[in-house]
Amino acid sequence: MHQHKSGIESALKETKGFLDKLHNEISRTLEKIGSREKYINNQLEHLVQEYRGAQAQLSEARERYQQGNGGVTERTRLLSEVTEELEKVKQEMEEKGSSMTDGTPLVKIKQSLTKLKQETVQMDIRIGVVEHTLLQSKLKEKSNMTRDMHAAATPESAIGFY
Repeated sequence: MHQHKSGIESALKETKGFLDKLHNEISRTLEKIGSREKYINNQLEHLVQEYRGAQAQLSEARERYQQGNGGVTERTRLLSEVTEELEKVKQEMEEKGSSMTDGTPLVKIKQSLTKLKQETVQMDIRIGVVEHTLLQSKLKEKSNMTRDMHAAATPESAIGFY
């Protein structure tokens, strides 16, 4: 057991020396890495600041994009409503245009005007006939009155001559 103990102690001394040496090397390496890191950080500090500024600008741009995109969405919705209303108006105009090009009402109006003209001509003829009849009646009455007056005047004058 003493033999193992002495073997372990000698191995421990030897291992401790290696570990101390390793510890020193690791410490020096860490110091070198630390100083190198500081040097690199100092060299790249302006780039890091630029990167942070670019990140802030990107964040602002994204926010503006989201706001603008919301506005575009609203305008797109309004555009679709206006387009729908325009289609309705176009359809109404088309219907009115087709009814205007449909000649049926115009043909009926023309037929009615022709019929009114014919009736006017017939009424003018009737009026002319009635006027002619009235004039003939007046002339006949006047002729009868004149004859009656001559007839009444003739017997008296004929009596006076006898």
